[in-house]
Amino acid sequence: MRIAIWGAGKMGQVHGNAYRKMGGDVEIGYVIERDREKARAFAKGFNCIWIETIEELERGSVDAVDICLPTHLHPDAVIKSLGSSDAVFCEKPLCLERETYERLKKAVGTGPGTVMIGQVLRFWNGYVKAKELLDKGAVGAPRMIACSRRQKMPAWSDGNWLIDSAKSGGLLMDLCIHDVDYVYWLLGRPKRVSCEIVKRETVTLHGMVTLAYEGCCAAITGSWGMPESFNGGELAAVLEIVGDQGMITYRGGDTLELIGEKGRETVRLGARDGYEEELGYFVQCVRDRVTPARSDILSVEGTMEILWAAEQAWRTSRAVELEGPGRSDGCSQESRRAASDRMAAAERAAGSK
Repeated sequence: MRIAIWGAGKMGQVHGNAYRKMGGDVEIGYVIERDREKARAFAKGFNCIWIETIEELERGSVDAVDICLPTHLHPDAVIKSLGSSDAVFCEKPLCLERETYERLKKAVGTGPGTVMIGQVLRFWNGYVKAKELLDKGAVGAPRMIACSRRQKMPAWSDGNWLIDSAKSGGLLMDLCIHDVDYVYWLLGRPKRVSCEIVKRETVTLHGMVTLAYEGCCAAITGSWGMPESFNGGELAAVLEIVGDQGMITYRGGDTLELIGEKGRETVRLGARDGYEEELGYFVQCVRDRVTPARSDILSVEGTMEILWAAEQAWRTSRAVELEGPGRSDGCSQESRRAASDRMAAAERAAGSK
């Protein structure tokens, strides 16, 4: 299988290393990059061909295109990539505006190609295991979910585009999106969204998003404003799911804790990197010629709606009500059914006491 990676920056390197670990049957055929220094280094490191534009890529010369560009370039890159390959992977977020999302959804829906979005927590060992435990009823019905993702100001993006909200979407669309998507993957669309953001001049530094569900609430905290020495300069992420019968805690690494009334249990996890899992899933879907339903363009619609609602809530200082369950997310529909079963079981148990 042959892949073209569009973008030789940090995420392009991350994806390149993930593909390389898959073995000889997955080949990085091309890197598409205008920056000559980056392109030459990438082409040498991954033994691939360097081209400057997607137009130089003949249709059929690769099995998939993997987009690792700055966020504001994603929409045009997706459309152009579908002209070169029927399978496209695009790092999150797909886009920033609702109108653009609708245009891309229509373009994908009416064509032969499929697009997978890089919502990596749907593949990250601790987050996947926490969902499995929750769906099995290990902690009963979920009542409170707390997610945090904090780090010092990111400085790795070319030209610092990441802290330019017009290009990246700011803290909400680049950092908080991970945990918003995860909660949506677990529970579907909330009834109500609230949001507060702290800015320094034009840069979004700290944010809190609150999601209200029937019988459950979720609080998502994100920060780009931590001190330089915080957590050794590395990202710190925490997940806590509190249910009727216990709680799940994950702080990264290869273990999580399952805490109940009678004590706590350390659950060992597989050690494979989340990006490897995510891209391995994408590769298998391309090989099998199936839609990557676990994280395709439709499965993130609810995530985007929550983020747009959060931005509206922040700008208006008013909570935003959302109508009905997510329309398009098959994964979340399954999660909602599991959540409904958990709630029904909890109610039956309470009624029998």
